[in-house]
Amino acid sequence: MITLNAVTKHYNEGRPNEVQALRGIDLSIAKNEITVLKGPSGSGKTTLLSIIGCMARPTSGRVFLNGEAVSGLPERFQTELRRTSFGFVFQRFNLIRGLSVLENVMLPAAPLGEPNTQVRARAMERLASLDLGDKALMPVEHLSGGETQRAAIARALINDAPILIADEPTANLDTALADRFLGLLGQLRAEGRTIVMTSHDPRIWAAEAVDTVIEMRDGQLAGAQS
Repeated sequence: MITLNAVTKHYNEGRPNEVQALRGIDLSIAKNEITVLKGPSGSGKTTLLSIIGCMARPTSGRVFLNGEAVSGLPERFQTELRRTSFGFVFQRFNLIRGLSVLENVMLPAAPLGEPNTQVRARAMERLASLDLGDKALMPVEHLSGGETQRAAIARALINDAPILIADEPTANLDTALADRFLGLLGQLRAEGRTIVMTSHDPRIWAAEAVDTVIEMRDGQLAGAQS
């Protein structure tokens, strides 16, 4: 479903402070599976995740989605691809202060033109599944760290995109909520979705729902474990 061929990513290219974040990545990610990228800070996990999700372009190499090259598409086409094919859970949440939890969750659906009542009902369903139904009308800045993370997860699921991209999605969740999140991922996979995420959490690496764990070191793949 997602294929990377000889992908590199350099920051500050040609300058004294140039950083080679990714070094010749060849990777295939199967459809309808949960894949986890692990490795120490600076190993390139988040950079690789951003390229998989079309949030960044590789310096060289190509990315394919369902057999079609997407890494070289014009920005307006990549924007549409991000909106319809991917749901994102960012490490720093990126929720909008001043809006309610419900409004934040509904926001990614606005450009798609779906009736507001349908989007609202789906958002409430997602929030309830993450124990946030009673916080739906609360300003998002009043949430705790774990609640904010769960709101970000609900927002990522609002458009029912076929691919979920998540950067450390359980970093602020306790064991019970992490287990619930893994259960939710299992449900999403059963619905036909593909999940790609980074994690430092051994609970995630060892979870029964996870199909493949890929280790990264110094911008390269160090091995995969199924």
